[in-house]
Amino acid sequence: MPAPSRRRLLLATALGVLAAAPARAEGEQQRLVDRARIVVEEFQADPNFQRMRVYVQNAFAVIVVPDLLKGGFFLGAEYGQGVLLARDVRTGAWSDPVFLDLFGGSIGLQFGGKASDVVITVMNQGALDKILTSNFKIGTDASVAAGPVGAGVGAATTVQFGEDLYVFSRGKGLYGGLSVEGTAILVKSDWNQRYYGQAVGASAILKERSVSNTGSAGLREALARF
Repeated sequence: MPAPSRRRLLLATALGVLAAAPARAEGEQQRLVDRARIVVEEFQADPNFQRMRVYVQNAFAVIVVPDLLKGGFFLGAEYGQGVLLARDVRTGAWSDPVFLDLFGGSIGLQFGGKASDVVITVMNQGALDKILTSNFKIGTDASVAAGPVGAGVGAATTVQFGEDLYVFSRGKGLYGGLSVEGTAILVKSDWNQRYYGQAVGASAILKERSVSNTGSAGLREALARF
């Protein structure tokens, strides 16, 4: 059995390791990450979004917003929450998430039906860099289009990505894109700090990958299955 002094040393070492690597967050940040994982898995299981795989596989980043309309994004309401993850274009590995606030002006359905979950693919580095600025607006700082939807749409091997962003929305009603022109996207720095246990910038999370949280593993693995 270790001597008392050795036991104290082992305990101090263990506590130091725990402090250096933040434990899985169980609060509202982790709940949003878990909901985002479920959204990704439901898109993957829906044959209407078969071609979405090509967009995610070629994206520089994705934004996942669970329950967008339920959060108030309907007919001009103003607020939603989501997560942003970047893809390493060399390895295909996904980063840990950055938390986002989304503030909308004229937001509504383009087509009939109810779209509750949204995935936005970011198709180039320039658009991703702009999202990380303090004054990013969809339609002003980046072009946007509705992603292709339909059970008869196959997974094409060659696709021309002419827009900076593509919006895929899914709900219980008819399938249709969202009109997100004018939506502002802001980084939730306070949520990032709580989730990673330290003040950290969005670029450090997405590009440098200087922090991590084991609670995001399920979401990252789900994106890797596209």
